[in-house]
Amino acid sequence: MVLQRRFITWCLSVLAYGCGGDAVFAHEPKPADPPGTTELRAAVEQDVAWDMIEWTERRYKIEAVRFKARDESGWDWWGSDEVMVETMDVKGWTVSDEIGGIDSGDTHHFDPLRSCVVSVRPGIVVLGKTSVCTDAGEAAPLGFDVEFWEKDSIGWSFGFCAAASPEAGFHAGPHCANDRNGDDFIGRARIDWPAADLEAMLPNVGDEHVETVVLNPCSKGESVCDVTYGPDYSVTYRITRLRDARVDLRSLLNDAMRRTGARSELEAIVTGLRSLRAPTPRQVEPNLPK
Repeated sequence: MVLQRRFITWCLSVLAYGCGGDAVFAHEPKPADPPGTTELRAAVEQDVAWDMIEWTERRYKIEAVRFKARDESGWDWWGSDEVMVETMDVKGWTVSDEIGGIDSGDTHHFDPLRSCVVSVRPGIVVLGKTSVCTDAGEAAPLGFDVEFWEKDSIGWSFGFCAAASPEAGFHAGPHCANDRNGDDFIGRARIDWPAADLEAMLPNVGDEHVETVVLNPCSKGESVCDVTYGPDYSVTYRITRLRDARVDLRSLLNDAMRRTGARSELEAIVTGLRSLRAPTPRQVEPNLPK
C-alpha cells in the first residue's frame, strides 16, 4: 500500500508538473507554481522509490530485407543507379556501402544477419555487412527513418561529410549516404509502429512481420517534386518479436537524464512526454513480389 500511495502521488505530480508549460526548460524565471505544487513535487522526488518500480515489456528488432528500383533515376537507357541507403533511429544511424548497377525493375537483397535497423549493436556499422542486432531488442513504440541517395560525383576527389564516432551505447556509419559531392536524392520514408499495433500483430515470441513501403521522392521540406523520369523505389523490412525483458524505472531514468540533461527524474519524464508525436502513416505496397 505504501508503494501504491507513492505511485499515485508521483502520477499527480507528473500532471501538476507537466501543466507548467515550456518555461520548465527555459533559461528565465518560471511563473509561480499553483498552490501546493512545489511541496508536492519536492515530496515526490524525495519519497518515490524509483528502484522498486519494475515491469516486463515486449522487445523487438527491425531488419532491412531488400529494396526495389521500380523506376531508376532519369531515363532508363542512360546508365544505372549507384545507391546508398541510410537509416536513422533513436540510438543512431546505419549506412550501406555503394550498391551499383541498379536499373529499373532490379531488386537488391540485404544480408539478413547483418542488416539491423532497430536494436543495432553499438559501434561503427555498415548496413548489409556489419549491422547486427542485439539479443535484447528494443521496446515499443518503434520507429526509424530511411533515405536513399544516388551517388553522382561532380568531380571532386572527396566529399564534404565527416561521420563522427558514436557515443557509448549508440551506433553510427563510417561514412555518409550523401557526402554533398553531387549526390542525388532518391527517396525517404518514416516508419512508425505504436505498441498496440505491435502487440496485436506479433502476439508470440518469434513472430515476424514483413512489410514493403514506397519511398517518398520529395526531400524534406518539399511537398511536390518532379519524378517524371524517376526515381521510384520501395524498401522492405522485417519486424521480429524477441524475448520479453524485465526492466526497472531507475535504469531508464538514469539513461534519460544523461541524454537529455534533465536535472531530476520528474524532469526526465516530462521531457519524454513532451517529445511524443503522432505516428506517420506508411505508404504500404501490398503483395509486392519478392
